[in-house]
Amino acid sequence: MVSLVKNIKAMSLLVVLAIYPSTAFISAPKSVSPAREQIRTADLIQLSATSLQTPPEKSYGETSRKFRRSFFTHKDWLKHRSEDRFLRTMFSILESGVVRQLAKEVGIVVATAFFVVTWNSVMAGGYSDFSGNLHDPLVQGLPVLELPLSPFTLASPALGLLLVFRTNTAYGRWDEARKAWGLVVNHARNIARMGASWVSEEAEPDPVKRKQALERLALTIWTFPRSLQRHLLGEVEDGEEYCRDVRERCPPEMAEGLIIARHKPSRALFELSNAINDLPMTYLRRIEVDKSCVEFANAMGACDRIFTSPVPLMYTRHTARFLGGWLLGMPFGMWASFGNSWNHVGMIPISAIISFFFFGIEELSVQLEEPFSILPLANMTAGMGLSANEHALWHFEEPSFDVEEPTIEHTEKKRRKNALASVLDEFRSR
Repeated sequence: MVSLVKNIKAMSLLVVLAIYPSTAFISAPKSVSPAREQIRTADLIQLSATSLQTPPEKSYGETSRKFRRSFFTHKDWLKHRSEDRFLRTMFSILESGVVRQLAKEVGIVVATAFFVVTWNSVMAGGYSDFSGNLHDPLVQGLPVLELPLSPFTLASPALGLLLVFRTNTAYGRWDEARKAWGLVVNHARNIARMGASWVSEEAEPDPVKRKQALERLALTIWTFPRSLQRHLLGEVEDGEEYCRDVRERCPPEMAEGLIIARHKPSRALFELSNAINDLPMTYLRRIEVDKSCVEFANAMGACDRIFTSPVPLMYTRHTARFLGGWLLGMPFGMWASFGNSWNHVGMIPISAIISFFFFGIEELSVQLEEPFSILPLANMTAGMGLSANEHALWHFEEPSFDVEEPTIEHTEKKRRKNALASVLDEFRSR
């Protein structure tokens, strides 16, 4: 009996802490003197420097993002639309990263439901044993913790609108990020194609110099998406690998310039513009190639805008508070609905299922809100580098067929045909 009472008290404390977060007990900020404010600023600067040297430990949700960078092939699509996809997905639910990420939130809702069942059955309203015998409550006169279900029903449409807007906005950010990188891929191919096709033997007879110019162009094409990937993934995840990659593939001076640059994609774009400017081709063609560099800059700006501007925090926080309060109060409203189950225990697993799916919708929106760490940036960057190198090699291949010079007879025949067509057109117009 004593252990049961202790467990009920602990459960009550857990529910109180969940409903009333610790931020509610923080007092209003007080005015401080300028000297103390300077000390506080110095402490914050020192703390920031320490945090940069020793990054905080990542949660499972953060470490698992690198495994969500899906890059589909034909085999992946066949598996994705296979007829057993529903069974495979349902039986692997315990392996889901969303389940592991939401264990604490779902656990709090389940603990609340367990507390309601224990309080109302054992402490206040009476309970039945496995044989069906009814027993009086342990404490007489305690109220039954119960809420009407109608407030939750009335609040459901508003909660649904919040979650739908939150999810649609997050997916829109993911889609825009993927389109921005799609433009980078397309224009990387355009630059490589125009460079390999328009570099002419007339402008530069030396094949060695043409080869060097095209190899430099291919290298700078690769450095831009690689630097943009490093810029979006951050120092902790991609810093060391980025330094190793550029030092292996780039000249030492160029590699160190990229590494120490404040905004690495802009420095890579600068190197690409210089490489285009040195291509042996006419200036009109160089201007045409440079238009793709402008599109590179536009895509880079779109990525910066998405990364630095989240969904307004007040909306995210209000949605989380609305959802948390609704799910924590839900067990109190479902008490009467489960009167036919043994001691109302059926509401405990139902609370777990409902909270998992509702919290899961909000979790999906949070995971999609910053899309770059779940996009296959490494695969796309490697593909752009490979395509650029292939175009540089194609420049020196022999033409697939020889184009014969038109003869005088052929030219005269074509001229007469065009003249006859113009006369017929004039006759028809009359």
